[in-house]
Amino acid sequence: MKINLSLILFLAIQFSISNCHRSIQKINSSEMIIQPWPDNPHYLALGETPVFPLGPAGFHSWTPISRPENIDFHEQFDRLAQVIEGIGSAHVCGFVRIIPYDPMNHQHDGAVKRVLQPWIKLEDGRYDLEQFSEEWEKRLRNYLSAAFQHRIVVSLEIWDDWSITRGLNGASDPGENSAWNAHPFNPENNFNYDNSFLPVQTAHCNAPFYSTIPSLDNNEKVLELQKRYVDKVLSIASEYPNIIINITNESRAHLKWSRFWATYIRQRIPQTMMIGEMPSTNRKDSGGECEYEFNPLTLCTDPLYDFVDISQAVSTHEFGADPKQQAIGGGEYILKYRQAMIMAETPRPLIVSKDYTRGPNGGDIILWGRFVSGAASARFHRLHFDHHDSVSQFQHDAVGRLGRFIAKVPFWRMHPTIDLVKELPSGAGINVLAEPGHCYVVQLIGGDDNDKLQIDLPLGIWTVRWLDPATGLELAFYEINSNIEEVELDIPSGPDHRIILIERK
Repeated sequence: MKINLSLILFLAIQFSISNCHRSIQKINSSEMIIQPWPDNPHYLALGETPVFPLGPAGFHSWTPISRPENIDFHEQFDRLAQVIEGIGSAHVCGFVRIIPYDPMNHQHDGAVKRVLQPWIKLEDGRYDLEQFSEEWEKRLRNYLSAAFQHRIVVSLEIWDDWSITRGLNGASDPGENSAWNAHPFNPENNFNYDNSFLPVQTAHCNAPFYSTIPSLDNNEKVLELQKRYVDKVLSIASEYPNIIINITNESRAHLKWSRFWATYIRQRIPQTMMIGEMPSTNRKDSGGECEYEFNPLTLCTDPLYDFVDISQAVSTHEFGADPKQQAIGGGEYILKYRQAMIMAETPRPLIVSKDYTRGPNGGDIILWGRFVSGAASARFHRLHFDHHDSVSQFQHDAVGRLGRFIAKVPFWRMHPTIDLVKELPSGAGINVLAEPGHCYVVQLIGGDDNDKLQIDLPLGIWTVRWLDPATGLELAFYEINSNIEEVELDIPSGPDHRIILIERK
């Protein structure tokens, strides 16, 4: 009897996929739909529960799928789930980001044994962009199913700019076997078209890959293969309600490119699924790096988008390595974006899916700063291959400390309102999140012991807690009877970074 190995492999994959689908049914899918919170759309909700997604980063966003020998994502999900379970609140959930294909950026991950791309690789080493790998699809489904089971929100990024604009004649060329030089859509790396359809060269700005849409070069040959990939990813992602679709990672594309794909994707996914974008900034007022109008401020008021990923605009790229500048300057940007959305009546969540300050030296300042300044999520960026395990442990511990604090405050009823603080110590910076008349959270960076902080409080009795974010320990607790509108608070001894929780008794 002749055994058909291909048939056996196909049936095994289908059985695995079927089991994934059955496991999803154990959780009510309606409870896992990620959407803006209706009463305050600057925040997110899972089902009918407002949530603040938090995440450490055990790996880079492309490695869980494309580097199966390097990453055990089940182990990572279990670890994150334990942290979230320890927080003990339905209002805090896990958060990860993923790119389904590999941008061949090996420098962040050290040695890589094997790369698993969405497309089938032929014997001559080239890819067939019309055929997709069954092993890749199985791994992607397993990843998304595991995230669903652990109540983890996934930011799925369709395209990655690094792989498109870095390479031959592009910026920061990483070498022969990396980025655009190794990208499956580079004509030298696939058998579907040659360089008469798409140049071998790329560019830092105006990369030919970004000009295939009808309103630019109308490159039908390449565009159809781009659509084929997007259709495949969306056909899988649409089965999971806990996914938000981020069109591009750190995009240097045209605004027309982003809007084309936002429209295209909307027509192919459930109406409940959110679409957003992450522009790369030009280090000046958070404008788009290659096209100024392609920036978070523009996207905040564009009806095509349900959220904006502002990671690049509030990070080291914009404010340098100083954590205080990232937290306080980033808070000013978030307030600016929120005010623009209020004026345009287009409220939506501001997602932070990655922060580059990710270790003990400033990581707490950044993570807490995103929450207190009014972002809708917070997450550390990838670990570098030379980071020690202590950095990963710090990230998980930091997520736990902030999550336990978030569980105590009704953030979904709160808004950033830094003008409540009337007087600051010299050189200090603040972020403030408030439900006026009820609850105030102040992030104070700087200020010496026994300096004073002057804040507006309505008449009444208030409890004041000073916390050390790096340990979660209470520095001071007292009550005040506010019989005047401006109250002075003495700053207790402690670290340079403090959190104040003020609640009406």
